[in-house]
Amino acid sequence: MKNTSTRLLLSCAAIGVAGGILYVVASYLGGTVNAVVPMLYGLTLGVYFLPGAIAQFLFRRGGVALLVAVLSGLVSAAFQPLGFVAALIALGIGVLQELPFLILRYRRWPVWLFLAGAVFSGVVLAVGMYRLVGARELDSAGAIVLVAGSVLSPVLFTLLAIAIARALAATGVARGLARPANRR
Repeated sequence: MKNTSTRLLLSCAAIGVAGGILYVVASYLGGTVNAVVPMLYGLTLGVYFLPGAIAQFLFRRGGVALLVAVLSGLVSAAFQPLGFVAALIALGIGVLQELPFLILRYRRWPVWLFLAGAVFSGVVLAVGMYRLVGARELDSAGAIVLVAGSVLSPVLFTLLAIAIARALAATGVARGLARPANRR
């Protein structure tokens, strides 16, 4: 993140703090869903992709999703049962969000790439949730709902993040910070 301005860092921090508050609510809601209806737990996981995707779409700069995700994880770590592990999980999510754009060397920012990254992240999450939640103990329909929800949730929340980022961009928040969508 060379040539990073204070304004960009403060904007990422604001998104990160808001994301951290969202992470706290999502952790308690997700824990409740996991205890009551474990097959629906995968649907709650997409919330963790929201802050990073907003920052990526809004600023179109490398590293902002990782920065925002880590800040969100650090803010939420003090208020979650997982503690510092929440920051490490957020770090992993930030890395997953950065990968598709890193492969293209941060030169292109099409919506389909956000969605492809979300699908890939969802598949990674589905494998983890299958093992973590114990889908082997669920019936086949429950396991399918868990895996499908884990794949679908990051995609839905990435679409929500894009809508939020577009609304923020329309207000002029990113004026002077956002890079062009295609830098060839």
